[in-house]
Amino acid sequence: MKRIVVDLEEQKVEAFEDDEKVYAFICVTGDEDHPTDKGTFKIFRKEHPYRSKTYDVDMDYAMFFTQDGKALHQYHGPIPLSVVRNMRQGVSEWFGSHGCVRLQEEDAKALYEWAPLNTKVTVV
Repeated sequence: MKRIVVDLEEQKVEAFEDDEKVYAFICVTGDEDHPTDKGTFKIFRKEHPYRSKTYDVDMDYAMFFTQDGKALHQYHGPIPLSVVRNMRQGVSEWFGSHGCVRLQEEDAKALYEWAPLNTKVTVV
């Protein structure tokens, strides 16, 4: 069984098949004003390419896990995701997302291709 775990404190995403870790990626999650929901969810929609209607930004390789539009997806910002992640952790949560889980392009693509609909997503 495939499952994805998003660790908010560590800002990482891990993917498992049964008990074997298949992927481990860095990520950037929500900020104080737009937190990433904790809990257990399922991927119910996948879109690639995708552009957010709410924020008018690209969210390619989007895998939606909440009904209000939160998704695991590709980060498209001008600053490398690793820098944004360090700024979010060390400087200010302002560098967080609006609740989505942002991934580097190659990581978002790999996860998108690996995870079918109904894959369990646990956010801790």
